[in-house]
Amino acid sequence: EVMLTAAPRRWVDVDEAIAVLNEARCDPPKPVEDSNCGGWLDGVRILDLCNVIAGPHSVTYLARFGAEVIKLDSALPSYDSGNAVVYGFSHMRGKQSLLADIRSVEGQQMLKRIIREIDVVVWNAPDDQIKNLGLDQDSIQAINPDAIFCKLDCFSGVRPGPRSNYLGYDDLVQAATGIMVRFGGSMETPEEHAHVGTIDVMCGFGGALGVATALYHKLKTGKTLRPCTSLAALSGLLQIPFCHDFSTRGPFDEPSGRDCQGYNELKRFYRGSCGGYFFLCAQEQDIAKFDLLPPLDKLANLRQCDRALFLETTFLSASARDWQSRLQSVGIGAAFCENIETLRSENSRAAGPSAGTNQGSFSFSTYHDHPSGHCVTQLDPYAIRPRRGKIYALTAAEKYGASTRSVLRDLNYTDAEIDAMIDAGSVSESWSDEYLPS
Repeated sequence: EVMLTAAPRRWVDVDEAIAVLNEARCDPPKPVEDSNCGGWLDGVRILDLCNVIAGPHSVTYLARFGAEVIKLDSALPSYDSGNAVVYGFSHMRGKQSLLADIRSVEGQQMLKRIIREIDVVVWNAPDDQIKNLGLDQDSIQAINPDAIFCKLDCFSGVRPGPRSNYLGYDDLVQAATGIMVRFGGSMETPEEHAHVGTIDVMCGFGGALGVATALYHKLKTGKTLRPCTSLAALSGLLQIPFCHDFSTRGPFDEPSGRDCQGYNELKRFYRGSCGGYFFLCAQEQDIAKFDLLPPLDKLANLRQCDRALFLETTFLSASARDWQSRLQSVGIGAAFCENIETLRSENSRAAGPSAGTNQGSFSFSTYHDHPSGHCVTQLDPYAIRPRRGKIYALTAAEKYGASTRSVLRDLNYTDAEIDAMIDAGSVSESWSDEYLPS
């Protein structure tokens, strides 16, 4: 709401600007000089109440920087547990899994104990569900006034709207906001953009950034914020580049559809002689550089409408890898398009304490003793590589419920009390006998 009612800019001198800044509390700790300092979020405790993709992904992203996470799911699966386990291979990494019925009396009491002990609560649910379970802003502040609550949902915005409390998922938002039309090329050929996660994962990043911003704001001002985002909000953010018009902008002719090769003849995929593809990423000011690579030296003399056919034909004279090397040698951007199986086989290593930030553009960890009982290879989570601050190699996703007893013990429940809660169905130590069906 504050963003929508921002004060207009005022022109002031430096002294007045400093005076205004000094009115707000601002006393963050001094930076640690030790180059071997820990993670940015070391010691931050998070309760993850999310399911499916966006919410859990946001929290596991925070775990990479040192956050301690308790993942709470229902004592009995309340949605597709098969998908929960499959998605969990990725977003359950680095988390303790607790299974509990927070609608029961014992579950409500346990939930309040956890909230008193943590710094952040994250949940993907609409406001009406949150209020019904006593997790709205007022209720959480009554339990722990310092706790940051981050909410992710499908359709909400800064202010309530007619769909704010609608349930939904990635595909619904793709259809509602035009992504299926953009990807498919027309209203007659709408198409889903990727099977899962296009907007989900972006929303997860948005939620993580919201939590990080709230933690920083609290550190500097002492005030607790309530970050929120939604799939619809991130879908809008994703499409902002297509929503702005200005006097020097060309026609709105963005490439789209199933046969789209790129943006124009200088930014698109091309095929080499052996069937492989590479992506050419050049700009108009690079045209002169093509003169250094005969027979591409004819490009500068062609009309723009003739360039694509000329390049398509010329690039068939050598392999995609050869063109990548030759183009890069004269300062033109080009990248060979490798398939995921090859990337994984060439960049995998045994899982260990390293997060893979020094491995180059790709890094995969192979868990030979994965809790599922299978050998599992997963992409290393290191999208951000800070010069100072540690990125953690997260532990493999444990079986749902594996930490139920240890989490409750940390909350000062006795084994007898835990056994009684299990017998009553208030908590559970597993959804199934096996991690995956044998």
